[in-house]
Amino acid sequence: MQPKMLYMRKTPIESALILYLLTAGLVMFPFEWLGNLFTQDEQLSGFLGLGILRLLFFGIMLLLAVHMGIRGTLAVRGGWKGILVALPALVVAVNNLPVVALAQGTASVTGGAGHIAAFALQCVGVGLFEEMAFRGVIFPFVLGKTGTGKKGRFVAVLASSAAFGLLHLVNLLGGFSGGVFLQVGYSFLIGCMLSVVMFCGGGVFTCALIHAVYNFCGNIVFELGAGAFWDIWCPAEIILTALVAVAAGVFFFFALKNGKPDIAESFAVYPPPKPESGGDNAAGEKSANGESGASAGEEKADEPEKGEEQSETGV
Repeated sequence: MQPKMLYMRKTPIESALILYLLTAGLVMFPFEWLGNLFTQDEQLSGFLGLGILRLLFFGIMLLLAVHMGIRGTLAVRGGWKGILVALPALVVAVNNLPVVALAQGTASVTGGAGHIAAFALQCVGVGLFEEMAFRGVIFPFVLGKTGTGKKGRFVAVLASSAAFGLLHLVNLLGGFSGGVFLQVGYSFLIGCMLSVVMFCGGGVFTCALIHAVYNFCGNIVFELGAGAFWDIWCPAEIILTALVAVAAGVFFFFALKNGKPDIAESFAVYPPPKPESGGDNAAGEKSANGESGASAGEEKADEPEKGEEQSETGV
């Protein structure tokens, strides 16, 4: 497929902002009507409608990425290193399940198999769409502005993750709740973690899997189970979560700090290099002024070196 939107690469930050607003618009798109086409069960239709619509939006973001010339973002790259860096993130996602409360019997999952499957579909759809939008499109554009150096990579991770967290403020449209601000906070942290996974070669599909597992484990009891909030977040669960979070935070900090930029360089969206101006005219003027053939030859021999030098600094 021939890319048709390469002009977006000229202004990385402006393009990232446009794509962010598009993502926010898609997030606010109503979905209940789609689920109602399959069932009149309100909860089941909500799961199905949101899941299917997010899968369609994932396709839209993937198509945009192709037309903007973004490549190498979907699959794991860098061999086992790309997989290993994702394993601690998967541990964080699984730990979002209230294992202590489930083991003690103070929480339980009561939903039927159909509802659980539909909820899993919703988590997969949300994970694919949001990871394609943020880690697969917006993050590469931000990297194109900040660069993949030690300072630039941290700025890109923090900036794109802050945008990811703030996106969840749209949930305030359903009514004010302090829980929304808590969601913004942990979404920022999860965004940082998944951005590091992406930077180190994990790929969008791996990030989407981790995202889906995190949402599924964290919401299955609230959506399809029973258990009071303070029974789920008992002291033992809080301590376990804090230990996992601190260990993961240290791991991902050093993974980003010490990671090689090769993989990120391959998908970062840098502005196209500006062409050299006046080089050919200068050579023509020198020839017209009667300079020796040797001098003209030296001038032409220098031109490829300038081109090489430019490609190293501009890309």
